[in-house]
Formats: sequence, structure tokens, C-alpha cells
Amino acid sequence: MLTNKRYAPGVLPASHEQSYNATKIAKNLFLYVEYIGHSYVSPEYAVMRSHYCHYLLMYIVSGHIIYQTQGHTEEARAGQAFLIETQRPHIYGSIGNTEILWIHFNGIGFHSTYEYLISSNHDNHTFELHGNPEFVKKLTDLFLSYSSAKLYPEIQVSSKLYDLMSSLVVYRNPSMPDTIDSSIRYISNHYSEPLTLDILARQANLSISRFSTLFKQKTGYTPHQYLLNTRLHASRQLLASSAYSVNYIALYTGFSDASYFISAFRKKYGCTPVQYRMQLSQQ
Repeated sequence: MLTNKRYAPGVLPASHEQSYNATKIAKNLFLYVEYIGHSYVSPEYAVMRSHYCHYLLMYIVSGHIIYQTQGHTEEARAGQAFLIETQRPHIYGSIGNTEILWIHFNGIGFHSTYEYLISSNHDNHTFELHGNPEFVKKLTDLFLSYSSAKLYPEIQVSSKLYDLMSSLVVYRNPSMPDTIDSSIRYISNHYSEPLTLDILARQANLSISRFSTLFKQKTGYTPHQYLLNTRLHASRQLLASSAYSVNYIALYTGFSDASYFISAFRKKYGCTPVQYRMQLSQQ
């Protein structure tokens, strides 16, 4: 780990940057930091690259950054962060004097998460973080760990990076995640009851069409698909851990009758409930 004392054009001397070479284990299993910094930059600050590292998360403490990625020009101001793939051509620079906290990071399998984060933000790379002091606290804590002798274990760094990524989604639009998360919890607690789309929409205080749209955006499933999967998931646990009959399990997990339960179970898992139980007993 090296401290960078050489300043690029526009990077002011108060800035501090750390370079970290992750272990092979981290590169094969986790998210990991490659470079991390707390920078103060002037209007001369500008970066133009065809490719570099993998991902950049930059939080604007004060000031204004304008950037271009994937053919789109966007901006981030104080209280916002942006996330881009830096192995693609990109440009960013400061409008006036700006203070930034940033991380260049990577990790096997993160690309799908990256695409989810951007699509969840309406294909915008800038994320609103006003009113989220915990994000800044966590980002600052991670930076300070690299600039001191108290470096976090790599598995913990990975967890902290995922925690930061989740904050981007949670605080993008506080009303939507709370509403749909409440519906997910409601289904988890009431799946054995005769739930309908109308009941779920009213519980979320939304119209049926609006609820269905937001639920699909949040979960990747329609409300009906998610409810069905929740019931089947619960039934599999009962088949594995109890001696209850198939009829009892069907009714207990909210299916209207055993035949529908058996048909749905076979379609999802490729075997009937009885066959599933027999497979477990032979293991």
C-alpha cells in the first residue's frame, strides 16, 4: 500500500490518495479497493481515459463535477455521488473548486450489480444522497482505514463496499423502496392467507397498476409470481423438516387445493412434493 504524494493537474496538495494491491483471494471472491482518496480539486482538474481499473464511486462533498460516460454527459453536485465503469472511455472534471471522496474498485460478478444499480436509478449514473449522513460516514471510515495502520480485513472491505452500493438504491427514492419493502414483508408474514393483487395494492396504498409496476421494478417478479415463489419456498422447508401431509402443507402455505400446489411445485422444481421428499430421504 502506497500513499500518492504526486498530484495531477488540478489536484490540490491537501489531497490524499491510497493504492492497494488486493490478494488473489480477494480478487477471486470479493469486492476490493484498488485506489481510494479524499481530494480537493480546482477548475483545472480534468481526467480523460479510454480505460482504467473497473469501477469508480465518487461522492461530492462540496462543489460540482461534470462527467461523460457511455456517450452521456451528466453532473454531480454536493450531496450526490456517481458510479461509472472506468474500463470504458470516460471524462470527468471539476466546475470550480470541489471536494471529493472516491474509490476505484473491482470484483468478480459485480457487473450485474452495477447494471442493476444504474437501471434502478432510471439509467442515471448520479445518485441523490442528501439526508444520508451514514453514507458519508461509512465512506470516510473506509478511506481512513487505508490511510492508517487499522486496515480492515478484505472480506470486511467487501461487505462495506456492498453496504455503500445498497445505500445508492435505498436513498435514490425513499418512498418507493419503503412501500415495496413493506409489501415484501407483508407477503412473508401473510403468504398462508388468501392474498389477492387488490389486497396487496391496498396494503401499499397504491393503485393496482402502479403497485404492479413498482413491485416488478423492485423484485424482478410480478406480485403473483413473488407470492407463488414465497409459498413454494416455504413448502419445501416443511417437506424437508416435517411429516405433514402434502394436503396439509398445501393449505398451510396458502394454496387453494393440493392439485394446484403439486402442479406449481413440479413446474418450479421439476418433481412432485412426494418425489422431493423421497430425494431428501435418500441423501
